Order: sequence, then C-alpha cells, then structure tokens
Amino acid sequence: MDAIPFKLIGQIILVIVASLGVTILLKRFLRNKLLPKIGISLGTREAVSIVISYSTGAFVFISILQASGINLSSFTVLAGGIGIGIGFGLQEVAKNFTSGLTLLFEQKIKAGDFVEWNGMTGYIDEVSLRSTVIRTIIGRYIIVPNRFLVENQVINWTYQKTKGWAMVEVSVAHESDTVLVVEILLDSAYMEETVSYEKPASVYFTGFGDNSLNFQLWVWVEEVDKKHITESSLRFIIEYNLRQYGIKLATPRLGVWYPSSFPTDLTNAHPQAPSSHGGVQMTPDQETRENSPLEIKEEETHPTEFPHLSKTVTPSRPLVLRDLLRKVSYFQNCSEIELKKLIEIGYRKGIKAGDILYREGDPGDIFYIILSGSVEYYVEKLNQVPTVLNPGEFVGELSLMLGLRRTVTVRAREETTLFAINKEGFETLLKEQPHLYELIVVELGRAQEELSQQQQQLRELGLLNYQELDKNPVAWVQRQLEKLFNR
Repeated sequence: MDAIPFKLIGQIILVIVASLGVTILLKRFLRNKLLPKIGISLGTREAVSIVISYSTGAFVFISILQASGINLSSFTVLAGGIGIGIGFGLQEVAKNFTSGLTLLFEQKIKAGDFVEWNGMTGYIDEVSLRSTVIRTIIGRYIIVPNRFLVENQVINWTYQKTKGWAMVEVSVAHESDTVLVVEILLDSAYMEETVSYEKPASVYFTGFGDNSLNFQLWVWVEEVDKKHITESSLRFIIEYNLRQYGIKLATPRLGVWYPSSFPTDLTNAHPQAPSSHGGVQMTPDQETRENSPLEIKEEETHPTEFPHLSKTVTPSRPLVLRDLLRKVSYFQNCSEIELKKLIEIGYRKGIKAGDILYREGDPGDIFYIILSGSVEYYVEKLNQVPTVLNPGEFVGELSLMLGLRRTVTVRAREETTLFAINKEGFETLLKEQPHLYELIVVELGRAQEELSQQQQQLRELGLLNYQELDKNPVAWVQRQLEKLFNR
C-alpha cells in the first residue's frame, strides 16, 4: 500500500485548523450573542452551542476535503491507526468525550448549576466535550474530566430550583435547657433576613456527645448557592442569643485524678509541691483570696455593648417565649414537651408602638396570638373607634381559616410581642390542641364586624349564603370551619 504523501498530510492539517476556527467562532457567537437574545437558559445555551458548532465543524471539514479533491479512501490507513491509538492510548479521552456528550444531552448537570463534588462546591462554568469547568465560591477554577462527573456522585443543589435548605450545627453544654435551646435557635432563624418564610425552620436534637447536647437548625433559603452566607450569619446570631440567655456552648472538660497512693501531705513531700487546688501552685495573694470566706466578684459588661451600664450591673435577659406562652390561659397547663411542639410551629414577632402589623388587602396567611402589649384593629374607610385586643387574644385567625385577604388594619398600641403561626402550623396546632378549636369559635363572637367587611370576598368565592350569613354570621363561619377542618 502506498504511503500517504506529505502534501496530503499538510492539506489535512490546514483543513483541520480551518474547521476548528469555524467551530470556535460559531460556538462563541451562538453562546454569547444569538442564543441569549432568544431567551434560552444558560445551561441549554451551552449544550446547543456545542452541538451545533461541532456538527458544523465536522461538516466543514468533510466538505473542504471533498472540494479539494482529496480521496477520502486515503484515510482508511489513518483511521486504522487512530483506532489502534484509541484502543491503547486514548481510552481516557474517548471516555471523557462520550461522557461529555452524555452531560450535554441529558442536561442533568449544565452551565450555571451549583454543585458539590468530591468535597468541593461551586458553579458549573462550562461543559465541553472533554472536560467541565467548576468555579468555586472563592473564585478558583477547577477543570474536571467529564467521566468523573458521570461515574461518580454529584450533588446538584439547583437541579430543578434555586431554593433549598441550609443547616447549622450547634452543641451546647449538658446542663442546658433543651426547650429553651430550641426556642433560641428558631428565634435566631427568623432574625436572619435571608431565611425564607415559605417553609418553617426546624430544629432537631441529634444526640448526646461526651461534653455536649447536639442540635441541628434547618432553614429554607431562596438562593441555595448562597447558603454559606446564611449559615455564617446564623452562627453569629445564634452565638449572641445563646449568650444573652446564659446558655453555654459545649467545651471539652478535663479532670485530674489522684491515685490513693499519693502522699496525703504534699507540702511536706517537696518544698515547692503543688497545693491541693487541682495540682496548681498558687501565689500568696491567690491563697488569701481562695481561703477567704466571702469573695465578691464584679460582673463586667462589654463597654461597646452596654455603655450606659456600670460594671456592677448585668443586663437583664430577654423574656423566654415558653414563659410568655404559659401566661396565655389556654397554654398554662401545657407540659414542656407540648410547649416545645408549640414553639416549633411558630415564631416570635415583635412590633413597636405605632407599627402596622398588616393592612387591609394584605394576604391572610398568618395567625397571631398576643403574648404581651396590645394592638388595635380598624377599617380605614370607616370613621370608627378602633377595637383593642390584649394579651391572650387572637389576631388574623378569620382570614387565615377562610383563605381571604385582610379586611382590617392592625396597629400596635404599645411595644407588643406576638406568636405568629402560618396555615400549616395552625392546622397542626388544632390537631394537637383540640380545646383551642372551641375557644377560637367563641372568639369569633367579636368578629361580626369583620365578617360584614368580608362579604364581598365571600361572594366572589361562591361561599356566601346570603340569608344564612345575614341571620347568624358566627354560626355560618363555624359550619365553614367544621368543613375545612373535618369537624
């Protein structure tokens, strides 16, 4: 068989270079200019641009060869050599190539996704036929052969949506009040602005450590690729709140054990022997203070946190939500476990005097229990005296239960603390506290004015029986609630 002439090889090289140039330019044009104008997503853009550009490049390569009069049958020997090369030395390249095609067509991992692989997290910056580029959250670019992404487990945090869970682990000392810890963690979750209210935060007691009680706080965030920012902020908030309530984080504890064979009088055994204070030698001043019958220790506060307080005054701790709930008559006999369940389905909300809790027309998706302070509600269009609600009374239960928008405006008369519960939590509360249902029905007696404001919404929803509502609105609402909650 005749050897392939060098001129033919030179022509082939030129054709390959020309084809690659067309492929690269077309890919950049499609990915950066044409496809974005059409509105195609980043991941799909990458796949479409690669498939079209490589297909066009292959077509250009074959077309130029044929137009140049090159006999393609001359490539049989070359193709055979390439086949042997792939069989021995290019197996990894072939695997990466086929894996790249798999990634591009399946779209399980695409450009723009936030992934976790091999202990690293980052964004998929580019998917090519041979490799994938991952950009980490600190701006480093990692080039990964495609076969590793196909053959190994990859966590795609944004596979179908950008929302997701963030988690913070917290370990506290053994003597800590577990219900109070749950309350602090949940309060901390809703103090962080990046935490979403779409799904309630959850706290799990994960185990007993040698020196700790271990908890996990899970929160829902809108942008899961930025969860590390949320988790960092939550750690600051949690540490501060634990300190305010006097809850100590877990630390290793070391003990010193003295065998019974030790001499009883260590001071006579050696002139510089340690004293009996844990094996630590003390100075005369320390001995004097230690043996003193009474020592007054001065409480110090951080000057930047409480500049108006003297060193002998310790700032008061915040009120515990569990204690506030116990002041409400229908929760005063709840056990610690029942209160923990109650705390888990809601969250504390504080408003200052004059602040608006909600206005007419706002979504009725939250139910409130007043824990301290007072609020007033009124209809903005009517010139009437506002109705005042005090601790232990409900706010917003009617709109939540009937799925209607707010028909009154609620404003704080003084600094007020409320316990907020969404619809899912409210249904859970009614199941766990059956007596609360009857109490809510009784409370509806004060809601006749609000019901009259909601008649238009009820008509639009097709729920209104004119004669029945006009005759006894409270009885009508009670029957509707029985249907909603299967009573």
